[in-house]
Amino acid sequence: MQDNAELESFRREWREEVARRSKPRSTQAAPQAAAAPPLTRLPPTHHAAADRKDLEEEGPPPASFDPEELAQRVGELSVQPEKEADEDEFTRRDVTEPNTALEHFERAVEKEAAGKLGDSLQHYRKAYRLDDAVDKKFRNKHYAHVWKKPAQPIPDQPSTTSATVPAPVEAEILPISELIASFAHLPIPPADPVVENTPPPPCPISKVPSEVIVEILHYVALRDPAAFGRMALVCKRFAYHFAHEQQLWRRICQSPEFGFKGMHYTFACDLHGRPIYTLGDRYTPFPTDVPLEIPKPLSSWSEVFQSYPRIRFTGIYISTVNYTRAGAASTFQTVSWNSPIHIVTYYRYLRFYPDGSVVSLLTTTEPVDVVPYISKENIMAARATSHKGHQRQVSDIGKSLSGAADPVPPVAQAALKYGSRGRWHLTSPDPLPESEDQPEPTPTPGEPSTDPRDLIIETEGVDPKYVYTMHLSLRSPSSSKSHMNPSKNTKLVWRGFWSYNKLTDDWGEFGLRNDRAYVFRRVRGWGLA
Repeated sequence: MQDNAELESFRREWREEVARRSKPRSTQAAPQAAAAPPLTRLPPTHHAAADRKDLEEEGPPPASFDPEELAQRVGELSVQPEKEADEDEFTRRDVTEPNTALEHFERAVEKEAAGKLGDSLQHYRKAYRLDDAVDKKFRNKHYAHVWKKPAQPIPDQPSTTSATVPAPVEAEILPISELIASFAHLPIPPADPVVENTPPPPCPISKVPSEVIVEILHYVALRDPAAFGRMALVCKRFAYHFAHEQQLWRRICQSPEFGFKGMHYTFACDLHGRPIYTLGDRYTPFPTDVPLEIPKPLSSWSEVFQSYPRIRFTGIYISTVNYTRAGAASTFQTVSWNSPIHIVTYYRYLRFYPDGSVVSLLTTTEPVDVVPYISKENIMAARATSHKGHQRQVSDIGKSLSGAADPVPPVAQAALKYGSRGRWHLTSPDPLPESEDQPEPTPTPGEPSTDPRDLIIETEGVDPKYVYTMHLSLRSPSSSKSHMNPSKNTKLVWRGFWSYNKLTDDWGEFGLRNDRAYVFRRVRGWGLA
Protein backbone atom coordinates (compact mmCIF):
# COMPACT_ATOMS: atom_id res chain seq x y z
CA MET A 1 0.00 0.00 0.00
CA GLN A 2 2.85 2.35 0.81
CA ASP A 3 4.41 1.72 -2.61
CA ASN A 4 1.11 2.48 -4.34
CA ALA A 5 0.74 5.71 -2.38
CA GLU A 6 4.24 6.86 -3.40
CA LEU A 7 3.51 5.92 -7.03
CA GLU A 8 0.26 7.89 -7.00
CA SER A 9 2.03 10.88 -5.45
CA PHE A 10 4.68 10.80 -8.17
CA ARG A 11 2.02 10.54 -10.90
CA ARG A 12 0.11 13.48 -9.44
CA GLU A 13 3.24 15.67 -9.31
CA TRP A 14 4.15 14.65 -12.85
CA ARG A 15 0.65 15.56 -14.17
CA GLU A 16 0.82 18.97 -12.46
CA GLU A 17 4.23 19.63 -13.97
CA VAL A 18 3.00 18.68 -17.47
CA ALA A 19 -0.13 20.82 -17.07
CA ARG A 20 1.90 23.82 -15.91
CA ARG A 21 4.29 23.53 -18.86
CA SER A 22 1.45 23.16 -21.39
CA LYS A 23 -0.32 26.39 -20.33
CA PRO A 24 -0.37 29.35 -22.80
CA ARG A 25 2.57 31.72 -22.62
CA SER A 26 2.59 33.89 -19.54
CA THR A 27 2.78 37.68 -19.49
CA GLN A 28 5.01 37.74 -16.42
CA ALA A 29 8.76 37.38 -16.55
CA ALA A 30 10.24 34.40 -14.78
CA PRO A 31 12.35 35.07 -11.68
CA GLN A 32 16.08 35.12 -12.24
CA ALA A 33 17.59 31.68 -11.83
CA ALA A 34 20.79 31.12 -9.96
CA ALA A 35 21.98 28.40 -12.32
CA ALA A 36 21.34 27.44 -15.93
CA PRO A 37 18.85 24.64 -16.66
CA PRO A 38 20.07 21.26 -17.81
CA LEU A 39 21.26 21.20 -21.41
CA THR A 40 18.89 18.67 -22.92
CA ARG A 41 17.56 18.43 -26.48
CA LEU A 42 13.83 19.12 -26.54
CA PRO A 43 11.36 18.39 -29.38
CA PRO A 44 10.28 21.42 -31.46
CA THR A 45 7.18 23.28 -30.37
CA HIS A 46 4.33 24.21 -32.66
CA HIS A 47 5.55 27.75 -33.29
CA ALA A 48 9.04 26.48 -34.13
CA ALA A 49 7.62 24.11 -36.75
CA ALA A 50 5.52 26.94 -38.20
CA ASP A 51 8.59 29.18 -38.45
CA ARG A 52 10.47 26.44 -40.23
CA LYS A 53 7.63 26.13 -42.76
CA ASP A 54 7.74 29.88 -43.38
CA LEU A 55 11.48 29.69 -44.02
CA GLU A 56 10.98 26.98 -46.62
CA GLU A 57 8.39 29.09 -48.40
CA GLU A 58 10.34 32.35 -48.31
CA GLY A 59 13.74 31.02 -49.27
CA PRO A 60 16.87 29.39 -47.91
CA PRO A 61 18.33 30.55 -44.60
CA PRO A 62 21.42 32.79 -44.45
CA ALA A 63 24.80 31.22 -45.05
CA SER A 64 25.90 31.73 -41.44
CA PHE A 65 24.63 33.04 -38.13
CA ASP A 66 27.35 35.32 -36.77
CA PRO A 67 26.76 36.41 -33.13
CA GLU A 68 29.28 39.25 -33.50
CA GLU A 69 27.36 40.66 -36.47
CA LEU A 70 24.12 40.44 -34.52
CA ALA A 71 25.68 42.23 -31.55
CA GLN A 72 26.98 44.94 -33.88
CA ARG A 73 23.55 45.46 -35.44
CA VAL A 74 21.91 45.63 -32.02
CA GLY A 75 24.56 48.08 -30.85
CA GLU A 76 23.75 50.38 -33.77
CA LEU A 77 20.33 50.98 -32.24
CA SER A 78 21.91 52.87 -29.34
CA VAL A 79 21.52 56.65 -29.22
CA GLN A 80 25.05 57.02 -27.83
CA PRO A 81 27.47 59.07 -29.97
CA GLU A 82 29.72 57.09 -32.26
CA LYS A 83 33.10 56.13 -30.79
CA GLU A 84 36.34 57.20 -32.34
CA ALA A 85 38.08 54.60 -34.44
CA ASP A 86 40.93 54.11 -31.97
CA GLU A 87 38.85 54.03 -28.79
CA ASP A 88 39.02 50.87 -26.76
CA GLU A 89 36.03 48.80 -25.62
CA PHE A 90 36.81 48.76 -21.91
CA THR A 91 34.68 51.71 -20.75
CA ARG A 92 31.51 50.91 -18.84
CA ARG A 93 28.27 52.58 -19.90
CA ASP A 94 24.83 52.74 -18.32
CA VAL A 95 22.60 49.96 -19.65
CA THR A 96 18.85 49.88 -19.03
CA GLU A 97 17.26 46.61 -18.02
CA PRO A 98 15.16 45.07 -20.83
CA ASN A 99 11.41 44.81 -20.34
CA THR A 100 9.88 43.30 -23.48
CA ALA A 101 10.56 39.89 -24.98
CA LEU A 102 12.35 41.41 -27.98
CA GLU A 103 14.62 43.47 -25.71
CA HIS A 104 15.51 40.35 -23.71
CA PHE A 105 16.30 38.50 -26.96
CA GLU A 106 18.54 41.33 -28.20
CA ARG A 107 20.35 41.46 -24.86
CA ALA A 108 20.85 37.69 -25.01
CA VAL A 109 22.48 38.02 -28.44
CA GLU A 110 24.86 40.67 -27.07
CA LYS A 111 25.81 38.51 -24.08
CA GLU A 112 26.36 35.48 -26.30
CA ALA A 113 28.68 37.43 -28.61
CA ALA A 114 30.66 38.61 -25.55
CA GLY A 115 31.08 35.02 -24.31
CA LYS A 116 28.77 35.38 -21.28
CA LEU A 117 26.73 32.27 -21.91
CA GLY A 118 25.15 32.17 -18.45
CA ASP A 119 23.64 35.66 -18.73
CA SER A 120 22.69 34.98 -22.34
CA LEU A 121 20.78 31.85 -21.37
CA GLN A 122 18.81 33.71 -18.70
CA HIS A 123 17.73 36.41 -21.17
CA TYR A 124 16.76 33.77 -23.76
CA ARG A 125 14.54 32.03 -21.18
CA LYS A 126 12.86 35.29 -20.17
CA ALA A 127 12.29 36.24 -23.80
CA TYR A 128 10.61 32.93 -24.68
CA ARG A 129 8.46 32.99 -21.55
CA LEU A 130 7.15 36.42 -22.51
CA ASP A 131 6.67 35.52 -26.18
CA ASP A 132 7.28 32.09 -27.68
CA ALA A 133 7.60 33.61 -31.18
CA VAL A 134 10.18 36.26 -30.27
CA ASP A 135 12.86 34.71 -32.49
CA LYS A 136 10.69 35.33 -35.57
CA LYS A 137 10.13 38.96 -34.54
CA PHE A 138 13.87 39.39 -34.04
CA ARG A 139 14.56 37.97 -37.50
CA ASN A 140 11.96 40.22 -39.12
CA LYS A 141 13.38 43.29 -37.37
CA HIS A 142 17.10 42.80 -38.02
CA TYR A 143 17.22 40.51 -41.05
CA ALA A 144 14.26 41.53 -43.16
CA HIS A 145 16.62 42.39 -46.02
CA VAL A 146 17.94 38.81 -46.04
CA TRP A 147 14.50 37.30 -46.62
CA LYS A 148 13.26 39.96 -49.02
CA LYS A 149 12.61 38.55 -52.47
CA PRO A 150 14.38 40.31 -55.33
CA ALA A 151 12.22 42.53 -57.47
CA GLN A 152 11.15 41.10 -60.79
CA PRO A 153 12.74 42.82 -63.80
CA ILE A 154 10.43 45.14 -65.69
CA PRO A 155 9.94 44.05 -69.32
CA ASP A 156 11.27 46.36 -71.98
CA GLN A 157 8.73 48.99 -72.99
CA PRO A 158 8.39 50.04 -76.64
CA SER A 159 10.15 53.31 -77.37
CA THR A 160 7.89 56.29 -78.12
CA THR A 161 10.64 58.37 -79.75
CA SER A 162 12.67 57.84 -82.87
CA ALA A 163 15.95 58.92 -81.27
CA THR A 164 18.47 56.12 -80.94
CA VAL A 165 20.28 55.72 -77.65
CA PRO A 166 23.88 54.45 -77.98
CA ALA A 167 24.69 51.24 -76.17
CA PRO A 168 26.63 51.72 -72.91
CA VAL A 169 30.36 51.23 -73.21
CA GLU A 170 31.78 48.77 -70.72
CA ALA A 171 34.46 50.31 -68.52
CA GLU A 172 37.88 48.74 -68.66
CA ILE A 173 38.72 46.84 -65.49
CA LEU A 174 42.23 47.77 -64.33
CA PRO A 175 44.37 45.81 -61.90
CA ILE A 176 44.55 47.17 -58.38
CA SER A 177 48.14 48.35 -58.77
CA GLU A 178 47.38 50.29 -61.98
CA LEU A 179 44.19 51.71 -60.49
CA ILE A 180 46.03 53.08 -57.46
CA ALA A 181 48.84 54.41 -59.66
CA SER A 182 46.24 56.43 -61.60
CA PHE A 183 45.51 58.40 -58.39
CA ALA A 184 49.01 59.94 -58.32
CA HIS A 185 48.12 63.29 -59.91
CA LEU A 186 44.58 63.66 -58.58
CA PRO A 187 43.99 66.74 -56.43
CA ILE A 188 42.85 66.53 -52.82
CA PRO A 189 39.11 67.36 -52.96
CA PRO A 190 37.68 69.91 -50.52
CA ALA A 191 35.24 68.93 -47.82
CA ASP A 192 31.51 68.96 -48.40
CA PRO A 193 29.71 72.20 -47.46
CA VAL A 194 28.33 72.31 -43.96
CA VAL A 195 25.12 74.03 -45.08
CA GLU A 196 23.42 73.34 -48.38
CA ASN A 197 23.92 75.91 -51.17
CA THR A 198 26.96 77.39 -49.41
CA PRO A 199 30.60 77.31 -50.54
CA PRO A 200 32.70 74.46 -49.08
CA PRO A 201 35.20 75.26 -46.34
CA PRO A 202 38.76 75.99 -47.45
CA CYS A 203 41.17 73.08 -47.89
CA PRO A 204 44.74 74.39 -47.42
CA ILE A 205 46.35 70.93 -47.73
CA SER A 206 45.14 70.66 -51.34
CA LYS A 207 47.84 73.19 -52.36
CA VAL A 208 50.68 71.48 -50.49
CA PRO A 209 53.33 69.81 -52.69
CA SER A 210 53.62 66.04 -52.72
CA GLU A 211 57.01 66.10 -50.98
CA VAL A 212 55.50 67.89 -47.99
CA ILE A 213 52.50 65.53 -47.90
CA VAL A 214 54.83 62.54 -47.82
CA GLU A 215 56.74 64.10 -44.92
CA ILE A 216 53.49 64.66 -43.01
CA LEU A 217 52.45 61.06 -43.61
CA HIS A 218 55.91 60.00 -42.40
CA TYR A 219 55.32 61.53 -38.96
CA VAL A 220 51.77 60.15 -38.80
CA ALA A 221 52.98 56.63 -39.63
CA LEU A 222 55.69 56.67 -36.95
CA ARG A 223 53.26 58.03 -34.37
CA ASP A 224 50.43 55.55 -35.04
CA PRO A 225 50.37 53.14 -38.03
CA ALA A 226 46.64 52.61 -37.52
CA ALA A 227 45.99 56.35 -38.04
CA PHE A 228 48.21 56.19 -41.13
CA GLY A 229 46.00 53.41 -42.49
CA ARG A 230 42.82 55.39 -41.82
CA MET A 231 44.22 58.35 -43.77
CA ALA A 232 44.10 56.18 -46.90
CA LEU A 233 40.30 56.36 -46.67
CA VAL A 234 40.20 60.16 -46.86
CA CYS A 235 40.74 60.54 -50.60
CA LYS A 236 42.32 58.84 -53.60
CA ARG A 237 45.48 60.94 -53.35
CA PHE A 238 46.18 59.70 -49.81
CA ALA A 239 45.38 56.15 -50.91
CA TYR A 240 48.09 56.44 -53.57
CA HIS A 241 50.71 57.59 -51.06
CA PHE A 242 49.61 54.87 -48.61
CA ALA A 243 50.26 52.13 -51.19
CA HIS A 244 53.15 53.67 -53.13
CA GLU A 245 55.50 55.18 -50.52
CA GLN A 246 57.28 51.98 -49.54
CA GLN A 247 60.08 53.86 -47.78
CA LEU A 248 57.53 54.82 -45.13
CA TRP A 249 56.62 51.17 -44.58
CA ARG A 250 60.29 50.19 -44.39
CA ARG A 251 60.83 52.89 -41.74
CA ILE A 252 57.88 51.50 -39.75
CA CYS A 253 59.30 47.97 -40.00
CA GLN A 254 62.64 49.20 -38.62
CA SER A 255 61.16 51.30 -35.80
CA PRO A 256 61.36 50.08 -32.19
CA GLU A 257 57.91 51.46 -31.31
CA PHE A 258 55.79 49.38 -33.70
CA GLY A 259 58.26 47.55 -35.92
CA PHE A 260 60.54 44.56 -35.63
CA LYS A 261 63.35 46.37 -33.85
CA GLY A 262 61.14 46.12 -30.76
CA MET A 263 60.75 42.33 -31.13
CA HIS A 264 62.86 39.92 -29.04
CA TYR A 265 64.11 36.59 -30.36
CA THR A 266 65.85 35.58 -27.10
CA PHE A 267 64.93 36.45 -23.55
CA ALA A 268 65.93 40.07 -22.87
CA CYS A 269 65.23 40.07 -19.12
CA ASP A 270 64.62 37.74 -16.20
CA LEU A 271 61.22 36.92 -14.68
CA HIS A 272 61.35 40.09 -12.56
CA GLY A 273 62.04 42.40 -15.52
CA ARG A 274 65.75 42.99 -14.91
CA PRO A 275 67.53 43.39 -18.29
CA ILE A 276 70.04 40.75 -19.38
CA TYR A 277 71.69 42.57 -22.29
CA THR A 278 71.71 46.11 -23.67
CA LEU A 279 69.65 47.43 -26.55
CA GLY A 280 72.64 47.49 -28.89
CA ASP A 281 73.12 43.73 -28.56
CA ARG A 282 69.56 42.93 -29.61
CA TYR A 283 69.11 40.92 -32.79
CA THR A 284 66.68 42.30 -35.38
CA PRO A 285 65.76 40.77 -38.76
CA PHE A 286 65.72 44.23 -40.44
CA PRO A 287 68.71 46.28 -39.25
CA THR A 288 69.22 49.85 -40.41
CA ASP A 289 72.96 49.66 -41.18
CA VAL A 290 72.90 46.98 -43.90
CA PRO A 291 71.11 46.71 -47.27
CA LEU A 292 67.74 45.04 -46.87
CA GLU A 293 65.78 42.71 -49.08
CA ILE A 294 62.09 41.95 -48.81
CA PRO A 295 61.70 38.34 -47.64
CA LYS A 296 59.97 36.07 -50.11
CA PRO A 297 57.17 35.44 -51.01
CA LEU A 298 56.22 38.99 -49.91
CA SER A 299 56.57 41.76 -52.49
CA SER A 300 56.40 45.03 -50.52
CA TRP A 301 57.33 46.47 -47.13
CA SER A 302 53.67 47.05 -46.33
CA GLU A 303 53.07 43.30 -46.65
CA VAL A 304 56.11 42.68 -44.44
CA PHE A 305 54.69 44.88 -41.70
CA GLN A 306 51.20 43.40 -41.93
CA SER A 307 52.14 39.73 -42.33
CA TYR A 308 55.44 39.21 -40.51
CA PRO A 309 55.12 37.77 -36.95
CA ARG A 310 54.88 40.73 -34.59
CA ILE A 311 53.73 41.27 -31.00
CA ARG A 312 51.56 44.32 -30.37
CA PHE A 313 52.13 46.64 -27.40
CA THR A 314 49.13 48.95 -27.91
CA GLY A 315 46.59 46.68 -26.25
CA ILE A 316 45.98 43.41 -24.47
CA TYR A 317 45.46 39.78 -25.48
CA ILE A 318 42.34 38.21 -23.93
CA SER A 319 41.27 34.57 -23.81
CA THR A 320 37.63 34.01 -22.80
CA VAL A 321 36.97 30.48 -21.56
CA ASN A 322 33.52 28.96 -21.00
CA TYR A 323 32.83 25.48 -19.72
CA THR A 324 29.97 23.68 -18.01
CA ARG A 325 29.96 21.62 -14.84
CA ALA A 326 27.20 19.76 -13.07
CA GLY A 327 25.74 21.44 -9.99
CA ALA A 328 24.69 19.78 -6.77
CA ALA A 329 21.14 18.48 -6.84
CA SER A 330 18.75 19.63 -4.14
CA THR A 331 17.43 17.18 -1.58
CA PHE A 332 13.92 17.83 -2.92
CA GLN A 333 14.89 16.95 -6.50
CA THR A 334 14.40 13.26 -7.20
CA VAL A 335 15.05 13.16 -10.95
CA SER A 336 18.38 13.68 -12.69
CA TRP A 337 17.01 15.78 -15.59
CA ASN A 338 16.18 18.57 -13.14
CA SER A 339 19.75 18.87 -11.79
CA PRO A 340 21.34 22.28 -12.50
CA ILE A 341 24.27 22.79 -14.87
CA HIS A 342 26.54 25.77 -14.18
CA ILE A 343 28.24 27.75 -16.96
CA VAL A 344 31.62 28.95 -15.69
CA THR A 345 33.44 31.85 -17.37
CA TYR A 346 36.97 33.01 -16.69
CA TYR A 347 39.52 35.14 -18.52
CA ARG A 348 43.24 35.03 -19.26
CA TYR A 349 45.07 38.31 -19.92
CA LEU A 350 48.51 38.93 -21.45
CA ARG A 351 50.08 42.38 -21.72
CA PHE A 352 53.47 42.62 -23.46
CA TYR A 353 56.12 45.31 -22.98
CA PRO A 354 58.86 46.40 -25.43
CA ASP A 355 61.59 45.61 -22.87
CA GLY A 356 60.84 41.88 -23.12
CA SER A 357 58.66 41.59 -20.00
CA VAL A 358 55.05 40.43 -19.86
CA VAL A 359 52.18 40.43 -17.37
CA SER A 360 49.89 37.40 -17.07
CA LEU A 361 46.60 37.34 -15.20
CA LEU A 362 44.00 34.61 -14.69
CA THR A 363 40.75 35.81 -13.12
CA THR A 364 36.97 35.73 -13.37
CA THR A 365 36.79 39.55 -13.41
CA GLU A 366 35.37 40.92 -16.64
CA PRO A 367 37.62 42.93 -19.00
CA VAL A 368 35.75 46.20 -18.49
CA ASP A 369 36.58 46.10 -14.76
CA VAL A 370 40.25 45.12 -14.86
CA VAL A 371 41.85 45.80 -18.28
CA PRO A 372 42.43 49.58 -17.86
CA TYR A 373 44.46 48.88 -14.69
CA ILE A 374 46.63 45.94 -15.81
CA SER A 375 50.26 47.01 -15.49
CA LYS A 376 53.44 45.83 -13.79
CA GLU A 377 53.28 48.64 -11.24
CA ASN A 378 49.67 48.00 -10.23
CA ILE A 379 50.24 44.25 -9.93
CA MET A 380 53.26 44.70 -7.66
CA ALA A 381 51.43 47.24 -5.52
CA ALA A 382 48.36 44.97 -5.21
CA ARG A 383 50.55 42.01 -4.25
CA ALA A 384 52.40 44.11 -1.65
CA THR A 385 49.10 45.22 -0.14
CA SER A 386 47.88 41.62 -0.01
CA HIS A 387 51.10 40.36 1.62
CA LYS A 388 50.80 42.92 4.41
CA GLY A 389 47.53 41.28 5.40
CA HIS A 390 45.21 44.25 4.98
CA GLN A 391 42.98 45.38 2.15
CA ARG A 392 42.06 48.86 0.96
CA GLN A 393 39.30 50.39 3.06
CA VAL A 394 36.23 52.09 1.59
CA SER A 395 37.60 55.50 2.57
CA ASP A 396 40.75 54.79 0.51
CA ILE A 397 38.88 54.41 -2.78
CA GLY A 398 40.24 56.94 -5.25
CA LYS A 399 43.95 56.43 -4.56
CA SER A 400 46.03 54.91 -7.31
CA LEU A 401 48.28 51.97 -6.52
CA SER A 402 51.02 52.92 -8.96
CA GLY A 403 50.76 56.69 -8.64
CA ALA A 404 48.79 57.06 -11.88
CA ALA A 405 46.01 59.59 -12.33
CA ASP A 406 43.24 56.99 -12.55
CA PRO A 407 42.33 55.26 -9.28
CA VAL A 408 42.26 51.49 -9.05
CA PRO A 409 38.83 50.21 -7.92
CA PRO A 410 38.66 47.49 -5.26
CA VAL A 411 37.37 44.99 -7.85
CA ALA A 412 40.45 45.45 -10.03
CA GLN A 413 42.78 45.46 -7.02
CA ALA A 414 41.41 42.14 -5.81
CA ALA A 415 42.09 40.60 -9.24
CA LEU A 416 45.52 42.18 -9.82
CA LYS A 417 47.05 40.61 -6.72
CA TYR A 418 46.98 37.26 -8.57
CA GLY A 419 48.91 38.63 -11.55
CA SER A 420 52.30 37.21 -12.50
CA ARG A 421 55.38 38.80 -14.04
CA GLY A 422 57.30 37.11 -16.81
CA ARG A 423 59.29 37.41 -20.03
CA TRP A 424 58.71 36.59 -23.69
CA HIS A 425 60.48 36.07 -26.99
CA LEU A 426 59.59 35.07 -30.53
CA THR A 427 61.25 32.28 -32.47
CA SER A 428 63.94 33.71 -34.70
CA PRO A 429 63.07 33.71 -38.43
CA ASP A 430 66.79 33.35 -39.26
CA PRO A 431 69.67 31.57 -37.50
CA LEU A 432 70.86 33.76 -34.64
CA PRO A 433 74.52 34.82 -34.66
CA GLU A 434 76.56 33.00 -32.05
CA SER A 435 77.53 35.16 -29.09
CA GLU A 436 79.15 34.34 -25.78
CA ASP A 437 77.10 37.06 -24.05
CA GLN A 438 73.75 35.44 -24.83
CA PRO A 439 72.15 33.88 -21.73
CA GLU A 440 71.58 30.16 -21.66
CA PRO A 441 67.87 29.52 -22.32
CA THR A 442 65.65 27.67 -19.87
CA PRO A 443 65.14 24.07 -21.02
CA THR A 444 61.78 23.31 -22.64
CA PRO A 445 60.20 19.89 -23.08
CA GLY A 446 60.31 18.30 -26.49
CA GLU A 447 62.16 19.53 -29.54
CA PRO A 448 62.67 23.28 -30.01
CA SER A 449 60.25 24.99 -32.35
CA THR A 450 61.43 26.48 -35.64
CA ASP A 451 58.19 28.19 -36.70
CA PRO A 452 58.82 31.98 -36.77
CA ARG A 453 55.25 32.54 -35.58
CA ASP A 454 55.86 30.73 -32.28
CA LEU A 455 56.00 32.63 -29.01
CA ILE A 456 57.60 31.44 -25.75
CA ILE A 457 56.48 32.97 -22.43
CA GLU A 458 57.88 32.24 -18.97
CA THR A 459 56.04 33.53 -15.89
CA GLU A 460 56.19 33.15 -12.14
CA GLY A 461 54.47 30.16 -10.60
CA VAL A 462 52.38 29.82 -7.47
CA ASP A 463 55.60 29.06 -5.59
CA PRO A 464 59.09 30.52 -6.18
CA LYS A 465 60.40 27.08 -7.12
CA TYR A 466 58.00 26.82 -10.08
CA VAL A 467 58.19 28.50 -13.48
CA TYR A 468 55.27 28.37 -15.93
CA THR A 469 56.12 28.05 -19.63
CA MET A 470 53.57 28.90 -22.33
CA HIS A 471 54.07 27.90 -25.95
CA LEU A 472 51.80 30.00 -28.18
CA SER A 473 51.71 30.75 -31.88
CA LEU A 474 50.66 33.88 -33.77
CA ARG A 475 47.75 33.44 -36.12
CA SER A 476 45.30 35.60 -38.05
CA PRO A 477 41.50 35.58 -37.78
CA SER A 478 39.72 33.12 -40.02
CA SER A 479 38.18 35.98 -42.02
CA SER A 480 41.62 37.22 -43.11
CA LYS A 481 42.10 35.96 -46.66
CA SER A 482 44.37 38.57 -48.23
CA HIS A 483 47.86 39.82 -47.45
CA MET A 484 46.56 43.39 -47.26
CA ASN A 485 44.14 42.67 -44.41
CA PRO A 486 45.33 44.82 -41.46
CA SER A 487 43.99 42.41 -38.83
CA LYS A 488 46.79 39.85 -39.10
CA ASN A 489 48.74 38.39 -36.17
CA THR A 490 45.98 39.26 -33.71
CA LYS A 491 45.47 35.74 -32.28
CA LEU A 492 47.64 33.60 -30.02
CA VAL A 493 46.73 29.92 -30.20
CA TRP A 494 47.88 27.40 -27.62
CA ARG A 495 50.53 24.83 -28.43
CA GLY A 496 51.55 23.82 -24.91
CA PHE A 497 51.55 24.82 -21.24
CA TRP A 498 53.96 23.40 -18.65
CA SER A 499 55.13 23.86 -15.07
CA TYR A 500 58.87 23.54 -14.41
CA ASN A 501 60.19 22.66 -10.95
CA LYS A 502 63.62 24.26 -10.56
CA LEU A 503 64.51 22.12 -7.52
CA THR A 504 63.73 18.70 -8.94
CA ASP A 505 64.16 19.57 -12.65
CA ASP A 506 60.74 18.08 -13.45
CA TRP A 507 58.16 19.14 -16.01
CA GLY A 508 54.41 18.91 -15.52
CA GLU A 509 51.97 19.57 -18.35
CA PHE A 510 48.70 21.46 -17.89
CA GLY A 511 45.62 20.34 -19.77
CA LEU A 512 44.18 22.75 -22.32
CA ARG A 513 40.81 21.14 -22.91
CA ASN A 514 38.77 24.27 -22.08
CA ASP A 515 41.27 27.02 -22.94
CA ARG A 516 40.71 29.14 -26.02
CA ALA A 517 42.98 31.31 -28.16
CA TYR A 518 43.97 34.82 -27.12
CA VAL A 519 42.53 37.70 -29.18
CA PHE A 520 44.11 41.15 -29.32
CA ARG A 521 42.11 44.19 -28.25
CA ARG A 522 43.49 47.69 -28.55
CA VAL A 523 43.44 49.94 -25.45
CA ARG A 524 43.51 53.71 -25.72
CA GLY A 525 46.77 55.24 -24.50
CA TRP A 526 48.83 52.04 -24.36
CA GLY A 527 51.98 52.44 -26.43
CA LEU A 528 50.68 55.61 -28.12
CA ALA A 529 51.83 59.19 -27.61
